[in-house]
Amino acid sequence: MAGYPPPYPPPGSPSEPPYGGDWKYQRRILRDQARAQRDHYRFQRRAMRRHSILGPIVMVTVGIVFLLVQTGHLQSDHLWDWYGHWWPLLLVLAGAVLLAEWALDQARPQDPQQPYARRSIGGGVFSLLALLAFVGLIVGATRNHREYFVHGFGLSPDNLEEFLGDKHESDQSFGQAFPAGGSLSVDNPRGDVSITGISTDNQIHISLHKQVYSRSDSDAENKARELSPKVSTNGNIVSVSLPTLSGAVADITISVPASAATTVNANHGDVQVNQLKAPVTITANHGDVSVTGITGSVLTHVNNNGSSFSAHNITGPVSLEGHVGDLTLSDINGPVALTGEIFGSTHLEHITNSLKLHTSRTDFQLARLDGEMDIGNTNFSADQCVGPVVLTTGNRNITLERITGDLSVTNRNGSVDLTSAPPMGNVTVQNRNGSVSLTVPDHANFTVSAETSDGDVDNDFSLSSQDRDNRKTLNGTVGKGGPLVRITTSQGDIKLKKAKMEDALKSYGVASDYGVADVATAATYQIAEMYHDFGRALLASQRPKGLSKDELEQYNVLLEEQAFPFEEKAIELHEVNARRSAKGIYDQWVRNSYAALGELRPVRYGKNEESETAIDAIR
Repeated sequence: MAGYPPPYPPPGSPSEPPYGGDWKYQRRILRDQARAQRDHYRFQRRAMRRHSILGPIVMVTVGIVFLLVQTGHLQSDHLWDWYGHWWPLLLVLAGAVLLAEWALDQARPQDPQQPYARRSIGGGVFSLLALLAFVGLIVGATRNHREYFVHGFGLSPDNLEEFLGDKHESDQSFGQAFPAGGSLSVDNPRGDVSITGISTDNQIHISLHKQVYSRSDSDAENKARELSPKVSTNGNIVSVSLPTLSGAVADITISVPASAATTVNANHGDVQVNQLKAPVTITANHGDVSVTGITGSVLTHVNNNGSSFSAHNITGPVSLEGHVGDLTLSDINGPVALTGEIFGSTHLEHITNSLKLHTSRTDFQLARLDGEMDIGNTNFSADQCVGPVVLTTGNRNITLERITGDLSVTNRNGSVDLTSAPPMGNVTVQNRNGSVSLTVPDHANFTVSAETSDGDVDNDFSLSSQDRDNRKTLNGTVGKGGPLVRITTSQGDIKLKKAKMEDALKSYGVASDYGVADVATAATYQIAEMYHDFGRALLASQRPKGLSKDELEQYNVLLEEQAFPFEEKAIELHEVNARRSAKGIYDQWVRNSYAALGELRPVRYGKNEESETAIDAIR
């Protein structure tokens, strides 16, 4: 049998049939041959299979994202917030890659003698996509129902102690002498801190509300005794510190003399500081911060994305660093510096000094904020800002109204709507993928240079635009020229509009209230001229056709009656400017008002001075 190739024939005579009539053996041989052919076909198909490029693309993208997060170029909170909303795009892009590869394979000529070679993404890539989709579902659910996940089961860092036992409450109060000109330092690892400068007896008054969670009353009493503040004095510094105890929270309320400089460190708890005439420094890791009625500087570090910060009626600089949720500032007389990340809404109003805001997404600065400012995830709006105003941001719709002075805006993927108030300064707008609209005062003088690609240009000043390829430009001078208006954008329209009379009057009125002599005289003159021009426009308006001589005369009288109040208002405002000369203010706007009064009331103001030489006078 050694001369036969396998499979070997069954024993018997060499002259017998190959398988000796053994049908079972014959079936086994056929089955083995079919299996061998199937394995060979699979091996051939596997050898001809082409792997998809989807796997490397996914791995490289995930690696780049994690590298940007690790190196600090991408904020992880922004990443997860974005991914929780847009994760289905991952499946869309993966399907688009596979569809493109299929179309490419279909376009290539195929050898009819060879089996079709399909592409494969592999089990590892499929598992990775499934994992990323699952993570997207979880992050999206957490993002959309955050309150349910945090509070639905009653779980939060502030009430976790409730699961350790029953709640036991107690109070403690005491006071002691506070050194003259002293300062206060408070350290509370667990609980709220409230400090007010209302002590008038040169003492520090401390009240403590204790909450202890324990299954045993005796254990709760022991912890309550341990949870007493330690008060120490080192020179002029009075330090109040509380211990860290498991299952214990202490809310502390302190009143000190108003002149006490205060420093607060709070790990878990809200901080409130009110009515102090001294600097305040606060560090809060998990809790809201509120500061009101401070005559002095306020320096705050907030390190929680869900914590809010609010400051009101502050006479002194305000500085905020770190991560914060909602941000609210109002009636701040000192400079404001905000540095870090803001994950909630921002509302600012009445900041009479400079403002600087710096985050990973936005840079904003101005000289003064007389109105309000709101910042959201997709919108940025401000009203009554005094320049120079500089804004750099992205993916937001921007609305800035009644901006005085120089203005510079850089944006992308959003619209820009600006309204300039007198005195108008240079305006520079650089936008991408969004429209730009600029409204200027009615009698403004400026030079414009605007350009857009894949958009239109429109203006209310009879300036002609030039069109070349997909670009449109607008260049020209309005009035006597002056400030430069430079606007560039793409995939959006540019509109240069003239302010309506009521809007212009409102803007000039705001400018006249600034308290600056040059600004007030200029605004008063411009308002008076607007009333004068409107009255003249009424008198020069076109008369209806078909009127008889008597009807035309009656119509003219009616127009004069309508125009008379505007002329009287113009005279009244010009006289307001003229009276400023008695106070030593005699700039070009006061002189212009005198010239206008010479035309409006020539009998009183149109007199020319006559001079005589000394010899003529003697004669």
